[in-house]
Amino acid sequence: MAGAGNRASPQWRGLYEAAVLELDHDKLLERIAEARKAILDRVEDLFRLEVGTEDEELMSALIALGDLRKMADSDGQLQV
Repeated sequence: MAGAGNRASPQWRGLYEAAVLELDHDKLLERIAEARKAILDRVEDLFRLEVGTEDEELMSALIALGDLRKMADSDGQLQV
């Protein structure tokens, strides 16, 4: 059963990385939303499967995406 859960994790990671690395402000909020949805779907899967060393990594990614969204919403410019 754990193997089935592990297949889903690369999807959220790829979407998370795409959001974090996105430089186009017009695409950033969409990428953040996609990554958050994939992460929340994965969290839901983990709660059902009760498998989990991935949960801390998921929470960290959600927090980082929230911070990124706040920066993007604040002025339309990412401060690097």
